[in-house]
Amino acid sequence: MDRCVVLVDAGYLLGAAASLLAGEPARSRISVDHATLIQGLRERAEAETECPLLRIYWFDGAPDRVPQPEHRRLRVMPRVTVRLGALTRSDGRWAQKGVDAAMHAELTELARNRACADIVLVTGDGDLLPGLMSAKEHGVAVHLWAVQAADGDYNQSEDLVAEADERRVLDRAWITRAVRAKELPGPCAPVSEPRPEIAAILSAPLPETAAAAAAAAGAPGAAEAP
Repeated sequence: MDRCVVLVDAGYLLGAAASLLAGEPARSRISVDHATLIQGLRERAEAETECPLLRIYWFDGAPDRVPQPEHRRLRVMPRVTVRLGALTRSDGRWAQKGVDAAMHAELTELARNRACADIVLVTGDGDLLPGLMSAKEHGVAVHLWAVQAADGDYNQSEDLVAEADERRVLDRAWITRAVRAKELPGPCAPVSEPRPEIAAILSAPLPETAAAAAAAAGAPGAAEAP
C-alpha cells in the first residue's frame, strides 16, 4: 500500500543530537520537545516518500522496560507507537538491550505483510542490515536518515548506508527545531582578597574594644609600666 512508516532508534537519534549540540552523547545534556520532533518526522517523511504516514514507531530503552515520562507522552500522540527494550548499566555506562532486535522484527514484519510502500529508518546500527535487505526484497523502498555527525564524518554503519535506497541527513538546523542543549551552571565567581588598606581597617579593633582595653590597664592590680 502507498503509505510510509518511520522507525526511530531513539538512542541513536537523541544521542547523536546531544553529540552535535552539546559535544557529548549524554541525553541528559539536551532538552527535547517531543511533539515538535514527531511532527517534524511526519512532515519530512511524507514529503520525501510522497506517501501518507501510517505510523511512527519509537524504539527506546527503559529500566525494567517501565515507561518513563517521555514515553508516556509519546505513546498518546496520534500515529505514534512506543516499543521499549531494557536499559541496563554496565561499567558505569547505560546500554540498551533488545531495541535493535525489536526494530528488526518490526521492519521485516511490515515488509512481509506489505503494510507500506516506504520505510524510513532513523538509526546507525549495522545489526539492522538483514532487516533492511529483507524489506528491499519484499519491494519496500528503504530510506535511511542520519543525524548530522558532530565531527563531519559518518555516525552510521557503512553497510546500512550502502544498502539503503535513499539517504538523508537531519542537519543542525532541522534538529534544533525540537532539540536544545542544556546550559550547564557556570563556575562560582572567585572570592577576591581585600586590598591591604581595606584589610588593615577590617582588622583594627572597634573603638569600644580599645577603650575597654585602656580601662583594664589602669585598674588596681594591673601591671605598672616600668
